Amino acid sequence: MNLTEYIVLFVLAASTGAGVPGPGDASVMAAGTLAGEGRLNVWGVLATAMAGWLVGSVAGYEVGRRGGRQLLERPGWLEKKRLKLLAKGDHAFGRHNFAATVTMPAYVSGIFRVKFPVFLLGALASGVFYVGLYVGLSYFLGAEIAERIGSAGARMVLGVAVVVAAGLGIKAGLLRWRATRQSRESEMA
Repeated sequence: MNLTEYIVLFVLAASTGAGVPGPGDASVMAAGTLAGEGRLNVWGVLATAMAGWLVGSVAGYEVGRRGGRQLLERPGWLEKKRLKLLAKGDHAFGRHNFAATVTMPAYVSGIFRVKFPVFLLGALASGVFYVGLYVGLSYFLGAEIAERIGSAGARMVLGVAVVVAAGLGIKAGLLRWRATRQSRESEMA
């Protein structure tokens, strides 16, 4: 067991926790496979990956909280669209901030000013799920199966994001339709 392997795992898990696309998921699966082969300690892998996930999530949250919103509110290109998206996000995060914290990258929670304890609980829940899933599958089933399930999991997350976006779009359309209908009814009265 080499300390360097755990450090690399920590850094890559932290990047994934922050919401940076990259090899973080693959590194967690590889570490789980190495633990399954007896080359790494499975509890060390779980603890390191989870600690990296949480540190990265907090860093991503802080980046979003300190600069993300100002960047999106800045005047310029697509300003009206960005402001509309911020308003919709404020509305969605105001009602479902725990669910959004679990399903969205950490910096998004910072942009929408989710309270830190709620964010931390969501980051912990999603980290336990993803780290446990990837390490557990690769530990017990091996690299090939875990990789296939991992890519299916990424597609599932993308599918959930599409469904949520479609649902928000449908809800916004219904609200707009109702408002238009009510204004027409009030004009007729």
